[in-house]
Amino acid sequence: MIKIQEKSDEKLNFITDMPISIANAIRRSVNEIPILAVDVLEITKNDSALYDEIIAHRVGLIPLKNEDLKLPENCDCKGKGCGKCSIKFKLKAKGPCAVYSTELSPKTNVVYKMPITLLDKDQELEFLAIAKVGKGINHAKYSPGLFYYRYSDDITKPDVKEDEQNFSKVLEEAEKKEDKEITVFIESWGQIKAKEIFIKAVEALNDNLNNFSKAIK
Repeated sequence: MIKIQEKSDEKLNFITDMPISIANAIRRSVNEIPILAVDVLEITKNDSALYDEIIAHRVGLIPLKNEDLKLPENCDCKGKGCGKCSIKFKLKAKGPCAVYSTELSPKTNVVYKMPITLLDKDQELEFLAIAKVGKGINHAKYSPGLFYYRYSDDITKPDVKEDEQNFSKVLEEAEKKEDKEITVFIESWGQIKAKEIFIKAVEALNDNLNNFSKAIK
């Protein structure tokens, strides 16, 4: 049973009666979804007030639209980098100006206009970025968004004291809610749609279960 509460490219909220254990397994599988992000940044000029490391950190977190690329470890190039597993972006800017993510070339993969740094008069920023597909289990920059849930009728016990007896009562009530409805919240960072996060997380969970089943045969 699913009751949709909110549905858009960025957000998906729904009420369901699926067990908490299943919901948690799907939540954890979100970080198994292959996502495109900048992996290597070669800075040739940086006259801004920010260190190269800060520029690299900001560029690495820019959401990029997912491409049908192979994971580096599954590519014929063995992760060295080619058109099948990576995309190259260039940026060249001269101040005075604010430098935004939309100045990356090509622009087709950039989702949002996000600030990178400020440049004063005659200051320059120039770099080459190489984006690759990865998974959130290896680095947070590959995370596609947020996935969390709560009981639809949350436990609220403002008068509960921090003692063993009352704490046990709260645990007992929580266990009774195992079969009750939960509300799932999904928020996309922009690489893929919110509904795709759920679908691909389920697919990733199924793949892991199938691989596990084969391993123990």
